[in-house]
Parts: sequence; C-alpha cells; structure tokens
Amino acid sequence: SEDVANGTAQAMKARYLGVAGKMAEAASSIRPELLGLPDEKLTGYLAAPELADWKIALERIVRYKPHTLSEKEERLLAMQVELSQTPRAVFEQLNNADLKFGRIQVGDREIDLTHGTFMTCLESTDRDVRKRAFHQFYAEFADHANTLAATFAGSVKQDVYYSRVRNYTSARAASMFPDNVPESVYDNLVAAVRSHLPAVHKYYNVRKRAMKLPDIHFYDVYVPIVSDMQVRTEWDAAVEMTLEALKPLGTEYGDALAKGLRGRWCDRYENKGKRSGAFSSGCYDSDPYILMNYQPEVLDHVFTLAHEAGHSMHTHLSKGQPYQYANYTIFVAEVASTFNEQFLGRYLMQRAKTDREKAYYLNREIDEIRRTIVRQTMFAEFEHVVHAMAENNEPLTLDALRGAYRKLLDAYFGPDFVIDDELSLEGLRIPHFYGAFY
Repeated sequence: SEDVANGTAQAMKARYLGVAGKMAEAASSIRPELLGLPDEKLTGYLAAPELADWKIALERIVRYKPHTLSEKEERLLAMQVELSQTPRAVFEQLNNADLKFGRIQVGDREIDLTHGTFMTCLESTDRDVRKRAFHQFYAEFADHANTLAATFAGSVKQDVYYSRVRNYTSARAASMFPDNVPESVYDNLVAAVRSHLPAVHKYYNVRKRAMKLPDIHFYDVYVPIVSDMQVRTEWDAAVEMTLEALKPLGTEYGDALAKGLRGRWCDRYENKGKRSGAFSSGCYDSDPYILMNYQPEVLDHVFTLAHEAGHSMHTHLSKGQPYQYANYTIFVAEVASTFNEQFLGRYLMQRAKTDREKAYYLNREIDEIRRTIVRQTMFAEFEHVVHAMAENNEPLTLDALRGAYRKLLDAYFGPDFVIDDELSLEGLRIPHFYGAFY
C-alpha cells in the first residue's frame, strides 16, 4: 500500500495470495462436512461444555447451511481466491500507480496534482484553482474511462456470480448476510436520507449565497464558507490535538494511542505510488497500522487521523477477546471511528475564541453530515442500482454506468446545482466500490 508499483512488495503479496488460495482449498471441506452432520448431533456439539468457547462461532457457521455447497463445489470456489482479486488489483494499479494528473499552478507555486493535493485544491479560496483542479483531475479518468468501466463491471458481475452460486437472493443479500443485518436496514437508510434531501438542497443554496457565487458546482462544496479561518496543522500538532480531544476515553485508551501515534503506527504522508485515502489495518498479533496521505492544509485530515485512530484502538482493544471473537463486523466498525470525530469536533468547538471560529467548526460539522451520511448513502444506492442492473442482465457499459450515477447526482444535489459532466465518472473511481457494499 505504501507503493503499489514496488515489484518486490507486490511479489510478496502475490506469494501470500497463492498460499492463501491453497489454504482455502485445503480447508474447503471443513464446513460442508460439519454442516452435513445430522441435526441432533450438531445440536449436541453446540451444547457441549468442551466447545463452550466456540459456541458462537459454531452457531455462525450453522447459519451458512443454506449457502454451503458440496465438498467438491466448495473446493472449486476456494481455487478462485486469487482470480477473485483481479478487478480490485487492476483498479488499484491504475488508480495509484499509472494515472498521472500533471502539475497545477496554486498561487505562486506549481505543485503535482495527486489524490492528496486534489482535496487541498478543492479547499482553496481561489475558485479558479478549484475549478482547474477538478477538470484536470477528472480529465485523466475520462482518458481511461473505458478501462475503468470494464474493470468495475467485472467486479460487479463477480459479486453477482458468487451470490448466485451460493443461493443468495442477490449480491446485496450475500454481502449483508455475514453481519446478520436485514436488507430493510439498507432500504430504510436510503429512504430516510431521500426524505431529507430538500434540506440538503437548501444548504447548497445557503452555501452559494454565503460565498457570493453565481452558481454552485461540486468543486465549491469542500472549501469552508468561513474560509479566512483556515489554518495549517502540522502532523505532530494533529496528533496532540487528537490525544487531547480523546482524553474523556480514559488514560488506558489515551496512553496506548499516544504510544502508537508518536511511534510507528502511522505511515503519514503521500508519496508516489502510494494507495490513496486512509485506512487502519491490523491482525490479532500485530500493531493496528494506519495509512494516511496527510495534508497539513486540510483540517479534514486531522479528523481523518482521529477517525483512523478510532479503528486502530477498536482493533487494539479487541485483543481482550479470544482470538475467534476479536474480529469485529463492518456494521459496527465505523462506530468507533465516527465517535472519535465527534469528540474532536466538540473539543475544537469548546476552545473556539470567537463566533467566527465557532461558525467555521459548525460549517465543518454540517459538511461532515453531508459527506458521511448523505454522500455515503448515495454511494450505497449506486451500488444497489448497478448490482440490480447486472442481476437483470442489463449491460454495464460505460454509458449505462455513467447514466445511473448521473441520475443519483441530480437527485442528491438538487435542481439548482450545476452537475459537470465529468462528475458522472466518480462512480468508477471510488476504491470501496471494488469491494462491494462496504
């Protein structure tokens, strides 16, 4: 992830995936054999005191009975582990290693336009910088649009294939089954956000008037309305700010996090070939490492640090569980991270010295609602739409994918928002879409 173009590292990863595939193939008979036992014997095992530490794990396996195939079929699926990585691997190499966005003039300096500096440009008070950055950034995706569409379509069709093979009603149902979350939760979220879109549209109009813009585009929604309050936060200051904000969580939490963030938990800054975005990743006997592409000019990246710190501490503290229960579900994973962001927001608001500074942080909170709830729900709706298209045997062409995304952009941004044509390509460049229904 630090450099997706590093041949040595990619070779090591490939070797690991090869071993993982062989391991999955060797273990593929376990679940069919276990679930092939008579019900009374399986029930007896679940009640046995010798297996008490594994009861929940066994109950979870039993849930999979309708979706578990024969031993031979499971072996064939296990042999596809490496192949199943292809769409995501192609996207990550293209997105992080091969795409080149050129250089851009920002004030009195010329900088490389990258995934990281793109957000810096979108927060510029100079609208011309924001506009040029947006069009220059998306021009590169437009030049590779057919490759992106084919890769994304392959990922979606793969999801549909595996859901059908395992007898799920849909790819979405297959994705939500492991966390035991009803699909109605997904539909209710979309319906709830849809019902409040008029308020979101009203906010865009307020933003347009406050910024004295003749019209409002996507490149106008990230710059703070109270733009004169923007500050530069160096990494060490961001770490200390995060630790101070999270003090209410106690000294055990704070000391462990301080040791990690002041130590070697985090790969901080962007470099050539580095995976875009941010994430936390660790296993039962490793540190919970964090990858970031930190930009000191972007306040939101301080919140990203707090967010990923929440994930890392969730992983760190989960080691108090037995190994078989330490891995939490994705449905609860974002609680720890967004909770930490709220602590940081409250900390900054409490220390604001002027009403204008408070307005700056309030604006950030409103925009965070828009990004974390509204925008992510639009993403969720898009994934549901395109998987349904594939399940209905509709071709996932470039035009079809862009058209589906454009309909959602129109609905979520409203009638008074100017949608630049390039923005319909956004649905092909979101990394999470290559690991469906995240």
